[in-house]
Amino acid sequence: MKQHKTSARIGLYSLLILAICLSLAACTDKKDEQAAAEGAAKVHKQKIQSSVDRLVQWPEKDLRDRARKAVMEQRWVKPSGNSALEYYLALRQKLKTPDESVETAITDIVPYAVIGMDQAIAKFDDREALRLEGLIRLADPNAPALARVKTDLEKMKARQAEAEANAATEEEDKAAAEAKVLADAAKAREEAAKKAREAASEQAPAAAPVVQAPAPVVQAPAPVVQAPPAEPVAQQPAAKAAVVPISTPQPPYPREALASGTKGEVVAEITINGAGDVTGVRIISALPRNVFDKTVQNTVRRWKFRGNGETTTIRRTFAFN
Repeated sequence: MKQHKTSARIGLYSLLILAICLSLAACTDKKDEQAAAEGAAKVHKQKIQSSVDRLVQWPEKDLRDRARKAVMEQRWVKPSGNSALEYYLALRQKLKTPDESVETAITDIVPYAVIGMDQAIAKFDDREALRLEGLIRLADPNAPALARVKTDLEKMKARQAEAEANAATEEEDKAAAEAKVLADAAKAREEAAKKAREAASEQAPAAAPVVQAPAPVVQAPAPVVQAPPAEPVAQQPAAKAAVVPISTPQPPYPREALASGTKGEVVAEITINGAGDVTGVRIISALPRNVFDKTVQNTVRRWKFRGNGETTTIRRTFAFN
């Protein structure tokens, strides 16, 4: 029995603690909402005051002239920064002493601001409603219209604060996206430069063998033109005579390659018919490619040999240095 009472007491305490926590959370949320609304109202009030404060810097005569012109054109509360009510509110702040004509004008124009505020509220135009509310509050902080639409204005202020926060977030996201685009572009440029450097380093050793080629390739092009090769063709049996060069000029150095100082090497396979005419030239290798290939093919096709009555294939290496 005693244990049962203890358990019941513990359960009651737990429920009490839970109720207190929920109450504190509700109060905190309500205070946060109220603080947000008050913050939005403060920011909005500062914005409204700034438009009037800007007009206060004008000379008194200019303010009066512009105020009268706005009244004649029935610009009671619009457009923002160029309305009769704003000019008269600026005059009130500038004069710092009561002026009957200014006060009368403000009193006459405030109803137009109230009508405009009601219309903006009906259209859910938060920005315009809050702008006019600020002007009305400057004209008369205790205006009955403000108390009448207090709830609607508080909702609008909360929405306006949320919209401004969302706009600020969007601007931050946009700036972050632009920064990412710039960073990606810089990274792409860096990768492209890296690939270019790697490609250049890969091509550099390829050119070295041309400059430092073995002596028979670089320093002795004469055998290509003037003497038969020391190849299996020369070692054919007596029944098959070797082809003997008659006219085998060295391919000319391409003008563009010579001007740019490009060096290279081409290995070609040459097919000769029984009459000694060249019937085919196949490029086995070329370094660099598409630089010396064509001059080799064009020249070798015109070569002439003393035929042996059979089709013969030989291989030649052409060095350009």
